[in-house]
Amino acid sequence: MSVHDLWDGLPKAEIARRRQKNAVRWQRRWRGPDINPTTGRLAQHKQSYSDNQKPQALLDEAAQIQSPHQQGTRSSSVTVGTLLDRHLAAKADRAPKTIEADEYHASVVRDTFGDRVLSTIDATEIEIWSQRAEPAASSRKKQLELLRAAIKRGVRDNLVGVDVTEGLVVSLRHTERPYWSSQELRAVVDAASSDFDATMFRVLGFLGLRENEMRTLRVGDLVGNQLTVRDSKTRAGIRTLPVPASVLPSLVELAGSRPKADWLFVSPRRPGNAVSKGYANAALTRAVGGANAIRIDPIRRLSAHGLRHTFAAIALSEAGGNLLSVSRALGHARPSITLDRYGHLAPAGLEPLMALVDAFAVPKAA
Repeated sequence: MSVHDLWDGLPKAEIARRRQKNAVRWQRRWRGPDINPTTGRLAQHKQSYSDNQKPQALLDEAAQIQSPHQQGTRSSSVTVGTLLDRHLAAKADRAPKTIEADEYHASVVRDTFGDRVLSTIDATEIEIWSQRAEPAASSRKKQLELLRAAIKRGVRDNLVGVDVTEGLVVSLRHTERPYWSSQELRAVVDAASSDFDATMFRVLGFLGLRENEMRTLRVGDLVGNQLTVRDSKTRAGIRTLPVPASVLPSLVELAGSRPKADWLFVSPRRPGNAVSKGYANAALTRAVGGANAIRIDPIRRLSAHGLRHTFAAIALSEAGGNLLSVSRALGHARPSITLDRYGHLAPAGLEPLMALVDAFAVPKAA
């Protein structure tokens, strides 16, 4: 394996031009393990980088692994920065926004531990760092998880001996997200200004879509009783959802016989364009006002994203759904996200679980 500077020997003007374009500069080259069918030799591979930190880290680790006399000293010389570089490089095929977020959180970890050899850091030091006052608990949790993932990869690859973050957690104070009950959601749907608005509320509240996912649905995404959601923040967000029977007729009517490439929710004011970003919130305000005009107990105002929280609340607290299924329906990247945000809404206690298990323990009549 070798690392090459692609700008080496270029005129200063050309280097300035490439720097302005943020062109890749470094290239890692290695052979194998596959065979080139044409030459019969180990195949040559290349990978380019904007900076030399990642390829150099991989080069250093390869050199250590290939040198027998270095085997015993690796765990006492590997830095946290190297572990982070290796972990991020191995996850380079994820969604761009996820990579961007991980790069940011990795930079925060590097500010404190980047140049530190892992063997010089103990669990207490990391625990104190993870409980600092700033930033928000959710960010500190992500940073600790990223550090832990990098260290676990190092343990797996025999670069370091132990995971010093084992057992450490960042406590997230629960923040109640406003939501409606199913009865309140139905009241708002019934008070919608049009069938178009009512269908939009059903999709957001009874399927749990993000507002932008609703806006970018195509007619062809509805096939039978299945709705494919494509525009999302993570790969897990690209999902196919069974449409509830109460929602399906209004969606089928909305789709009609239009071409599959047409937007499912077309702007009432701009034919041919998807419904605008602010439309759902404005429609909700009108519907809540209409519903409250005939109610003694007023329904509080929610944003379009509040309907996504409403879906989670109905699915967990009213329908008794399990967290894994709700997580998949919401398109969360990890079930832990659903647990952090909505775990308090899940059915509590072991009695319901044991009652279900008991049904299998009773002998069946002959």
